[in-house]
Amino acid sequence: MNKNLTFIIVLLFCACNAQPKVSSTIEFTSNLETFENLSGLKETLKEVEIIAIGENTHGLGAVFSAKTELVKFLHQELGFDLILFESGFGDAALAWEQLDALSTKEYTSVFSSNFYYNSEEIENLVNYVKLQDGKLKIQGFDCQPQQNYLIKRMSEIAQPLDSILANSVPLEMKSFNYLYQYENDKDTLSFNNQRDRFIGFLNSYDAFLDKNLDNLLTSGTTKNEIDALKRSNEIFIETYSKINIGEIMSWPIADNIRDRSLFEIVKSFKESDPTSKIIIWAQNSHIENKTKPNYNVNWIGHNLKKAFGDKYYSIGAVVYSGKNLTYNGAFDFEHSDPKYLAYHLNQFQKEKFVLDLRNHNKQDFTNELLLGMENNGNTAEFIAKDRFDGLFFIQFSDIPTLIKEQ
Repeated sequence: MNKNLTFIIVLLFCACNAQPKVSSTIEFTSNLETFENLSGLKETLKEVEIIAIGENTHGLGAVFSAKTELVKFLHQELGFDLILFESGFGDAALAWEQLDALSTKEYTSVFSSNFYYNSEEIENLVNYVKLQDGKLKIQGFDCQPQQNYLIKRMSEIAQPLDSILANSVPLEMKSFNYLYQYENDKDTLSFNNQRDRFIGFLNSYDAFLDKNLDNLLTSGTTKNEIDALKRSNEIFIETYSKINIGEIMSWPIADNIRDRSLFEIVKSFKESDPTSKIIIWAQNSHIENKTKPNYNVNWIGHNLKKAFGDKYYSIGAVVYSGKNLTYNGAFDFEHSDPKYLAYHLNQFQKEKFVLDLRNHNKQDFTNELLLGMENNGNTAEFIAKDRFDGLFFIQFSDIPTLIKEQ
Protein backbone atom coordinates (compact mmCIF):
# COMPACT_ATOMS: atom_id res chain seq x y z
CA MET A 1 0.00 0.00 0.00
CA ASN A 2 1.20 3.51 -0.80
CA LYS A 3 2.86 5.06 2.32
CA ASN A 4 0.99 8.36 1.91
CA LEU A 5 -2.35 6.52 1.66
CA THR A 6 -1.50 4.49 4.77
CA PHE A 7 -0.69 7.71 6.66
CA ILE A 8 -4.02 9.28 5.65
CA ILE A 9 -5.96 6.19 6.77
CA VAL A 10 -4.22 6.25 10.16
CA LEU A 11 -5.07 9.93 10.59
CA LEU A 12 -8.71 9.30 9.73
CA PHE A 13 -8.88 6.38 12.19
CA CYS A 14 -7.41 8.50 15.00
CA ALA A 15 -9.76 11.36 14.23
CA CYS A 16 -12.80 9.09 14.35
CA ASN A 17 -11.79 7.51 17.67
CA ALA A 18 -10.43 10.55 19.50
CA GLN A 19 -12.29 11.58 22.65
CA PRO A 20 -13.93 14.95 21.97
CA LYS A 21 -12.77 17.62 24.38
CA VAL A 22 -15.42 19.06 26.65
CA SER A 23 -16.62 22.53 25.75
CA SER A 24 -17.45 23.93 29.16
CA THR A 25 -19.65 26.96 29.76
CA ILE A 26 -18.03 27.50 33.15
CA GLU A 27 -15.65 30.44 33.52
CA PHE A 28 -12.63 30.62 35.82
CA THR A 29 -10.88 33.43 37.66
CA SER A 30 -8.59 34.08 40.59
CA ASN A 31 -8.87 37.86 40.68
CA LEU A 32 -12.55 38.62 39.90
CA GLU A 33 -11.42 40.92 37.11
CA THR A 34 -10.34 38.77 34.19
CA PHE A 35 -12.68 35.84 33.59
CA GLU A 36 -11.48 33.15 31.20
CA ASN A 37 -12.15 29.54 30.22
CA LEU A 38 -11.11 26.69 32.49
CA SER A 39 -7.60 26.41 31.07
CA GLY A 40 -6.30 28.55 33.93
CA LEU A 41 -7.71 26.03 36.38
CA LYS A 42 -5.40 23.36 34.96
CA GLU A 43 -2.37 25.23 36.31
CA THR A 44 -3.96 25.60 39.74
CA LEU A 45 -4.83 21.90 39.95
CA LYS A 46 -1.75 20.35 38.33
CA GLU A 47 -0.43 18.93 41.64
CA VAL A 48 -3.85 18.12 43.12
CA GLU A 49 -4.71 14.43 43.60
CA ILE A 50 -8.07 14.75 45.37
CA ILE A 51 -10.55 17.46 44.38
CA ALA A 52 -13.87 17.80 46.19
CA ILE A 53 -16.75 19.54 44.43
CA GLY A 54 -19.46 20.58 46.85
CA GLU A 55 -23.15 21.29 46.68
CA ASN A 56 -24.53 23.71 49.25
CA THR A 57 -27.71 21.64 49.24
CA HIS A 58 -28.54 18.36 47.49
CA GLY A 59 -31.69 19.72 45.87
CA LEU A 60 -30.36 21.91 43.03
CA GLY A 61 -30.38 20.50 39.49
CA ALA A 62 -28.19 23.16 37.87
CA VAL A 63 -25.51 22.40 40.45
CA PHE A 64 -25.51 18.74 39.36
CA SER A 65 -25.27 19.75 35.69
CA ALA A 66 -22.43 22.19 36.27
CA LYS A 67 -20.55 19.68 38.42
CA THR A 68 -20.87 17.23 35.53
CA GLU A 69 -19.18 19.80 33.29
CA LEU A 70 -16.34 20.05 35.80
CA VAL A 71 -16.02 16.26 36.00
CA LYS A 72 -15.64 16.05 32.22
CA PHE A 73 -12.99 18.77 32.32
CA LEU A 74 -11.08 17.12 35.16
CA HIS A 75 -11.20 13.72 33.45
CA GLN A 76 -10.21 14.88 29.98
CA GLU A 77 -7.71 17.59 30.84
CA LEU A 78 -6.18 16.42 34.12
CA GLY A 79 -6.65 12.65 34.17
CA PHE A 80 -9.00 12.33 37.14
CA ASP A 81 -10.34 8.78 36.97
CA LEU A 82 -12.53 8.10 40.03
CA ILE A 83 -15.70 9.83 41.22
CA LEU A 84 -16.67 9.14 44.83
CA PHE A 85 -20.28 10.05 45.56
CA GLU A 86 -21.73 10.84 48.96
CA SER A 87 -23.62 7.58 48.61
CA GLY A 88 -23.43 4.09 50.05
CA PHE A 89 -20.27 2.14 49.33
CA GLY A 90 -22.17 -1.09 48.70
CA ASP A 91 -24.80 0.37 46.37
CA ALA A 92 -22.18 1.91 44.09
CA ALA A 93 -19.66 -0.94 44.20
CA LEU A 94 -22.24 -3.56 43.25
CA ALA A 95 -23.93 -1.36 40.64
CA TRP A 96 -20.55 -0.76 39.00
CA GLU A 97 -20.15 -4.50 38.47
CA GLN A 98 -23.41 -4.41 36.48
CA LEU A 99 -22.57 -1.24 34.51
CA ASP A 100 -22.70 -2.90 31.09
CA ALA A 101 -25.85 -4.89 31.86
CA LEU A 102 -27.82 -1.90 33.16
CA SER A 103 -29.21 0.90 31.03
CA THR A 104 -28.10 4.44 31.85
CA LYS A 105 -31.42 5.11 33.54
CA GLU A 106 -31.34 1.83 35.49
CA TYR A 107 -27.79 2.45 36.68
CA THR A 108 -28.66 6.00 37.78
CA SER A 109 -31.60 4.62 39.75
CA VAL A 110 -29.59 2.04 41.71
CA PHE A 111 -26.01 3.23 42.23
CA SER A 112 -27.19 5.58 44.98
CA SER A 113 -30.03 5.38 47.51
CA ASN A 114 -29.98 9.20 47.72
CA PHE A 115 -33.21 10.12 45.92
CA TYR A 116 -31.79 13.49 44.82
CA TYR A 117 -29.22 11.68 42.67
CA ASN A 118 -31.93 9.65 40.91
CA SER A 119 -32.28 12.50 38.42
CA GLU A 120 -31.80 13.30 34.76
CA GLU A 121 -28.88 15.57 35.63
CA ILE A 122 -26.99 12.67 37.21
CA GLU A 123 -28.10 10.39 34.36
CA ASN A 124 -26.21 12.70 31.98
CA LEU A 125 -23.07 12.15 34.05
CA VAL A 126 -23.63 8.38 34.04
CA ASN A 127 -24.04 8.44 30.26
CA TYR A 128 -20.65 10.17 29.95
CA VAL A 129 -19.01 7.69 32.32
CA LYS A 130 -20.42 4.73 30.37
CA LEU A 131 -18.70 6.02 27.23
CA GLN A 132 -15.25 6.06 28.87
CA ASP A 133 -14.61 2.29 28.71
CA GLY A 134 -13.76 2.02 32.40
CA LYS A 135 -11.30 4.93 32.39
CA LEU A 136 -13.61 6.93 34.64
CA LYS A 137 -15.26 5.07 37.52
CA ILE A 138 -18.14 5.84 39.90
CA GLN A 139 -18.03 4.56 43.48
CA GLY A 140 -19.60 5.51 46.82
CA PHE A 141 -17.94 6.41 50.11
CA ASP A 142 -20.77 6.52 52.63
CA CYS A 143 -21.03 4.16 55.59
CA GLN A 144 -24.78 4.36 56.26
CA PRO A 145 -26.51 0.95 55.94
CA GLN A 146 -29.73 2.20 54.29
CA GLN A 147 -28.65 1.08 50.81
CA ASN A 148 -31.42 -0.38 48.66
CA TYR A 149 -29.37 -1.93 45.86
CA LEU A 150 -26.87 -3.42 48.29
CA ILE A 151 -29.71 -5.11 50.19
CA LYS A 152 -31.26 -6.37 46.95
CA ARG A 153 -27.98 -7.87 45.72
CA MET A 154 -27.13 -9.39 49.12
CA SER A 155 -30.43 -11.26 48.96
CA GLU A 156 -30.13 -12.25 45.28
CA ILE A 157 -26.58 -13.57 45.67
CA ALA A 158 -27.48 -15.71 48.68
CA GLN A 159 -30.79 -17.03 47.27
CA PRO A 160 -29.52 -20.00 45.16
CA LEU A 161 -27.49 -21.42 48.05
CA ASP A 162 -29.29 -20.35 51.24
CA SER A 163 -32.87 -19.16 50.80
CA ILE A 164 -33.37 -18.68 54.55
CA LEU A 165 -30.41 -16.30 54.75
CA ALA A 166 -31.49 -14.56 51.54
CA ASN A 167 -35.02 -13.96 52.80
CA SER A 168 -33.70 -12.56 56.09
CA VAL A 169 -31.47 -9.93 54.46
CA PRO A 170 -34.07 -7.13 54.02
CA LEU A 171 -35.35 -7.46 57.59
CA GLU A 172 -31.91 -7.67 59.20
CA MET A 173 -30.42 -4.80 57.21
CA LYS A 174 -33.38 -2.47 57.54
CA SER A 175 -33.77 -3.21 61.24
CA PHE A 176 -30.68 -1.04 61.72
CA ASN A 177 -33.15 1.87 61.62
CA TYR A 178 -34.58 0.76 64.98
CA LEU A 179 -31.44 2.22 66.55
CA TYR A 180 -32.78 5.71 65.87
CA GLN A 181 -36.05 4.88 67.62
CA TYR A 182 -34.34 3.27 70.62
CA GLU A 183 -32.01 6.24 71.01
CA ASN A 184 -34.96 8.61 70.85
CA ASP A 185 -36.74 6.49 73.49
CA LYS A 186 -33.56 6.35 75.62
CA ASP A 187 -33.89 2.56 75.63
CA THR A 188 -30.28 1.48 76.16
CA LEU A 189 -30.96 -2.24 76.45
CA SER A 190 -32.92 -2.43 73.17
CA PHE A 191 -30.32 -0.22 71.48
CA ASN A 192 -27.44 -2.48 72.48
CA ASN A 193 -29.35 -5.65 71.54
CA GLN A 194 -30.23 -4.28 68.10
CA ARG A 195 -26.67 -3.09 67.47
CA ASP A 196 -25.26 -6.49 68.39
CA ARG A 197 -27.89 -8.29 66.30
CA PHE A 198 -26.98 -6.17 63.27
CA ILE A 199 -23.26 -6.85 63.66
CA GLY A 200 -23.94 -10.56 64.26
CA PHE A 201 -25.92 -10.75 61.02
CA LEU A 202 -23.07 -9.14 59.05
CA ASN A 203 -20.62 -11.65 60.50
CA SER A 204 -22.93 -14.54 59.58
CA TYR A 205 -23.22 -13.21 56.02
CA ASP A 206 -19.43 -13.00 55.79
CA ALA A 207 -19.22 -16.60 57.00
CA PHE A 208 -21.68 -17.60 54.26
CA LEU A 209 -19.50 -15.90 51.62
CA ASP A 210 -16.35 -17.63 52.87
CA LYS A 211 -17.96 -21.06 53.14
CA ASN A 212 -19.58 -20.91 49.68
CA LEU A 213 -16.92 -19.03 47.70
CA ASP A 214 -16.45 -21.70 45.01
CA ASN A 215 -20.19 -22.32 44.61
CA LEU A 216 -20.89 -18.59 44.38
CA LEU A 217 -18.31 -18.14 41.64
CA THR A 218 -19.75 -21.13 39.77
CA SER A 219 -23.30 -19.78 40.06
CA GLY A 220 -22.39 -16.47 38.41
CA THR A 221 -21.40 -14.17 41.27
CA THR A 222 -18.12 -12.47 40.45
CA LYS A 223 -15.05 -12.16 42.67
CA ASN A 224 -15.43 -8.37 42.54
CA GLU A 225 -18.99 -8.63 43.85
CA ILE A 226 -17.90 -10.88 46.71
CA ASP A 227 -15.07 -8.49 47.57
CA ALA A 228 -17.52 -5.56 47.48
CA LEU A 229 -19.93 -7.35 49.83
CA LYS A 230 -17.16 -8.19 52.30
CA ARG A 231 -15.77 -4.65 52.20
CA SER A 232 -19.25 -3.21 52.71
CA ASN A 233 -19.79 -5.43 55.75
CA GLU A 234 -16.36 -4.48 57.05
CA ILE A 235 -17.24 -0.78 56.82
CA PHE A 236 -20.47 -1.29 58.77
CA ILE A 237 -18.74 -3.36 61.44
CA GLU A 238 -15.89 -0.86 61.84
CA THR A 239 -18.31 2.07 62.06
CA TYR A 240 -21.10 0.69 64.22
CA SER A 241 -19.91 -2.30 66.29
CA LYS A 242 -18.96 -0.08 69.24
CA ILE A 243 -21.51 2.71 68.81
CA ASN A 244 -23.39 3.62 71.99
CA ILE A 245 -26.78 5.09 72.65
CA GLY A 246 -26.56 8.84 72.20
CA GLU A 247 -24.13 8.53 69.30
CA ILE A 248 -26.42 7.63 66.39
CA MET A 249 -28.27 10.96 66.13
CA SER A 250 -26.74 13.41 68.61
CA TRP A 251 -24.86 16.36 67.15
CA PRO A 252 -21.90 16.58 66.76
CA ILE A 253 -20.82 13.07 67.79
CA ALA A 254 -22.95 11.30 65.16
CA ASP A 255 -21.46 13.46 62.40
CA ASN A 256 -17.96 12.93 63.78
CA ILE A 257 -18.41 9.14 63.69
CA ARG A 258 -19.83 9.16 60.18
CA ASP A 259 -17.26 11.53 58.70
CA ARG A 260 -14.36 9.69 60.31
CA SER A 261 -15.60 6.60 58.46
CA LEU A 262 -15.99 8.60 55.23
CA PHE A 263 -12.37 9.71 55.52
CA GLU A 264 -11.12 6.17 56.10
CA ILE A 265 -13.05 4.95 53.04
CA VAL A 266 -11.61 7.67 50.79
CA LYS A 267 -8.14 7.00 52.19
CA SER A 268 -8.53 3.29 51.43
CA PHE A 269 -9.40 4.06 47.79
CA LYS A 270 -6.25 6.16 47.53
CA GLU A 271 -4.08 3.56 49.25
CA SER A 272 -5.36 0.76 47.00
CA ASP A 273 -4.35 2.81 43.94
CA PRO A 274 -1.89 5.61 44.82
CA THR A 275 -1.84 6.81 41.19
CA SER A 276 -5.60 7.44 41.11
CA LYS A 277 -6.89 11.00 40.95
CA ILE A 278 -10.12 11.32 42.88
CA ILE A 279 -13.15 13.57 42.52
CA ILE A 280 -15.35 13.73 45.64
CA TRP A 281 -19.00 14.62 45.01
CA ALA A 282 -20.59 15.70 48.31
CA GLN A 283 -22.34 18.42 50.27
CA ASN A 284 -20.33 21.53 51.17
CA SER A 285 -19.94 20.81 54.87
CA HIS A 286 -18.34 17.42 54.31
CA ILE A 287 -15.60 18.79 52.05
CA GLU A 288 -14.66 22.01 53.86
CA ASN A 289 -11.04 22.61 54.92
CA LYS A 290 -11.79 24.23 58.23
CA THR A 291 -14.74 24.29 60.59
CA LYS A 292 -17.26 27.12 60.46
CA PRO A 293 -17.34 29.48 63.48
CA ASN A 294 -19.26 28.00 66.43
CA TYR A 295 -19.26 24.52 64.90
CA ASN A 296 -17.29 21.57 66.27
CA VAL A 297 -17.90 18.77 63.78
CA ASN A 298 -14.74 17.14 62.46
CA TRP A 299 -15.78 16.74 58.81
CA ILE A 300 -14.06 14.51 56.27
CA GLY A 301 -12.56 17.58 54.55
CA HIS A 302 -10.69 18.56 57.71
CA ASN A 303 -8.99 15.16 57.76
CA LEU A 304 -8.32 15.18 54.02
CA LYS A 305 -6.65 18.59 54.29
CA LYS A 306 -4.48 17.38 57.18
CA ALA A 307 -3.54 14.16 55.39
CA PHE A 308 -2.98 15.48 51.86
CA GLY A 309 -2.26 19.20 52.30
CA ASP A 310 -2.20 21.11 49.01
CA LYS A 311 -2.85 17.87 47.11
CA TYR A 312 -6.42 18.24 48.38
CA TYR A 313 -8.52 21.01 46.83
CA SER A 314 -12.07 21.79 47.98
CA ILE A 315 -14.60 23.76 45.95
CA GLY A 316 -17.69 24.99 47.78
CA ALA A 317 -20.86 25.60 45.77
CA VAL A 318 -22.76 28.90 46.12
CA VAL A 319 -26.10 29.62 44.39
CA TYR A 320 -27.71 33.05 44.22
CA SER A 321 -31.36 32.18 43.51
CA GLY A 322 -33.69 29.43 42.42
CA LYS A 323 -35.81 26.61 43.78
CA ASN A 324 -34.45 24.00 46.18
CA LEU A 325 -35.81 20.48 46.67
CA THR A 326 -36.00 18.89 50.11
CA TYR A 327 -37.60 15.69 51.40
CA ASN A 328 -40.57 17.84 52.46
CA GLY A 329 -41.09 19.66 49.16
CA ALA A 330 -39.50 22.61 47.35
CA PHE A 331 -39.04 26.29 48.16
CA ASP A 332 -37.87 29.40 46.30
CA PHE A 333 -34.90 31.46 47.45
CA GLU A 334 -32.93 34.56 46.46
CA HIS A 335 -29.96 35.91 48.38
CA SER A 336 -30.32 39.62 47.67
CA ASP A 337 -29.10 40.59 51.13
CA PRO A 338 -25.43 41.76 51.30
CA LYS A 339 -25.05 39.52 54.35
CA TYR A 340 -24.92 36.56 51.93
CA LEU A 341 -21.79 35.45 50.08
CA ALA A 342 -23.98 34.72 47.03
CA TYR A 343 -25.02 38.38 46.86
CA HIS A 344 -21.40 39.50 46.39
CA LEU A 345 -20.58 36.82 43.85
CA ASN A 346 -23.69 37.77 41.88
CA GLN A 347 -22.41 41.33 41.45
CA PHE A 348 -20.14 40.09 38.66
CA GLN A 349 -23.20 39.03 36.62
CA LYS A 350 -21.74 35.73 35.49
CA GLU A 351 -23.94 32.68 35.02
CA LYS A 352 -21.43 30.27 36.57
CA PHE A 353 -17.76 30.41 37.41
CA VAL A 354 -15.04 28.95 39.61
CA LEU A 355 -13.16 31.38 41.83
CA ASP A 356 -9.73 30.08 42.84
CA LEU A 357 -9.22 31.27 46.42
CA ARG A 358 -5.66 29.98 46.73
CA ASN A 359 -4.44 32.66 44.34
CA HIS A 360 -7.04 35.29 45.20
CA ASN A 361 -5.08 37.63 47.46
CA LYS A 362 -7.31 40.68 47.71
CA GLN A 363 -8.78 41.73 51.04
CA ASP A 364 -12.42 41.63 50.00
CA PHE A 365 -15.66 39.85 50.86
CA THR A 366 -13.95 36.45 50.59
CA ASN A 367 -12.19 37.34 53.86
CA GLU A 368 -15.40 38.43 55.61
CA LEU A 369 -17.85 36.47 57.75
CA LEU A 370 -20.89 36.02 55.50
CA LEU A 371 -23.94 33.79 55.27
CA GLY A 372 -24.41 30.81 52.99
CA MET A 373 -27.31 28.47 52.36
CA GLU A 374 -26.63 24.95 53.55
CA ASN A 375 -28.46 21.64 53.21
CA ASN A 376 -32.28 21.77 53.42
CA GLY A 377 -32.18 25.57 53.29
CA ASN A 378 -30.42 26.11 56.62
CA THR A 379 -27.87 28.92 56.81
CA ALA A 380 -24.38 29.17 58.25
CA GLU A 381 -21.77 31.89 58.65
CA PHE A 382 -18.26 31.33 57.32
CA ILE A 383 -15.23 33.04 55.83
CA ALA A 384 -14.89 31.72 52.28
CA LYS A 385 -11.08 31.80 52.16
CA ASP A 386 -10.85 29.87 55.42
CA ARG A 387 -13.42 27.27 54.50
CA PHE A 388 -12.57 26.35 50.89
CA ASP A 389 -9.78 26.40 48.31
CA GLY A 390 -12.22 27.60 45.67
CA LEU A 391 -15.83 28.66 45.13
CA PHE A 392 -18.21 27.43 42.47
CA PHE A 393 -20.87 30.09 41.81
CA ILE A 394 -24.15 29.50 39.98
CA GLN A 395 -26.55 32.37 39.38
CA PHE A 396 -29.78 30.34 39.20
CA SER A 397 -30.82 26.73 39.77
CA ASP A 398 -34.11 24.88 39.61
CA ILE A 399 -34.71 21.55 41.37
CA PRO A 400 -33.30 18.32 39.90
CA THR A 401 -35.46 16.56 37.30
CA LEU A 402 -36.18 13.36 39.16
CA ILE A 403 -36.46 10.12 37.16
CA LYS A 404 -39.91 8.62 37.51
CA GLU A 405 -40.07 5.07 38.80
CA GLN A 406 -40.76 2.56 36.06
